[in-house]
Amino acid sequence: MKQHKLLPVLALVLALSAGVMFTACTPNIGGPSAEEIAAQKEAEEKKAALAPFVGVWEAKSISDPKKGEIPESVYPTARDTFQAIYGYDFSDDGTGLFIRFGAQKPFTWTADANGKLTITLAGNAGSYTATVDSSGQMTIEGSDGSKAVLTQVTKTSGDYSSLKYAPFDALTGKGTIGGNYSSHDDFYMNFKVVTEVNRVVVDNDDMYVRYVGIATTPSGLSEGYVFEVINKSDKTASYDFSIDNSDSTVFGTALNVLEPGERFYEFVVNSSNADVPLAKLSESKGTFKYSHVADGNSLEDEKTEQFDLTVSQNK
Repeated sequence: MKQHKLLPVLALVLALSAGVMFTACTPNIGGPSAEEIAAQKEAEEKKAALAPFVGVWEAKSISDPKKGEIPESVYPTARDTFQAIYGYDFSDDGTGLFIRFGAQKPFTWTADANGKLTITLAGNAGSYTATVDSSGQMTIEGSDGSKAVLTQVTKTSGDYSSLKYAPFDALTGKGTIGGNYSSHDDFYMNFKVVTEVNRVVVDNDDMYVRYVGIATTPSGLSEGYVFEVINKSDKTASYDFSIDNSDSTVFGTALNVLEPGERFYEFVVNSSNADVPLAKLSESKGTFKYSHVADGNSLEDEKTEQFDLTVSQNK
């Protein structure tokens, strides 16, 4: 009788053991993998390292090979002259914007465990390192020989509400158009994108050009093409756009000069008298010529890129 009673007990123990083993070996179906957990942890650690520096920092004093020495007492005058700040906007996603008296330069950035920041402009345009001292002042030194001392204005990226001059955002029309030499007059700086294209037409070691789309002037009376242009080289770049087609329903030009790393939204207005919407054209081409300048002299290295502007080519 004892044997008969023992057998069901043993069977139950074996069943429970098997269940425990099966549960222990069963993968976490539907949950994150070990690699995903590790990647998430790494991303959180990087974000935590960036957190103390996120926001907008404005200069107190500047030492710049091209702008000269600008001590703290003179900075307000320089700011008012250019109607633009000298500062850095750090976002928590590792991107940012360097506003150099009107010239806007996008960058990526990292922070190490010791609080040292590394800021990298597009392509080979240059880099900077930064540290924050015990008083909360940031010192940034660049590969171009520049040095600036800054203070944190806000801890929110993109919050320029407390600044005297907010950097101009061409895509929204908000902010102040700075007196930088790449700026045009208001007619060419204010536009409204009516047909989005978002197609990269040039991307090499020197330049990046994205065909943003078709836009109109605020009045709606003129139409043209908008391009995002970034000088990826470590030299000043001059460029000119031309737009045309075989039946002369499109014609326009635009010239500009960009500092190393600078980004500009170029609005090339169609000045032909043809009353044909650009979005309906079956033929339209753009030509982008650029060269570099050093010490005020052209390096005679002009290059030419051509691309189609018809909306039907958008993918």
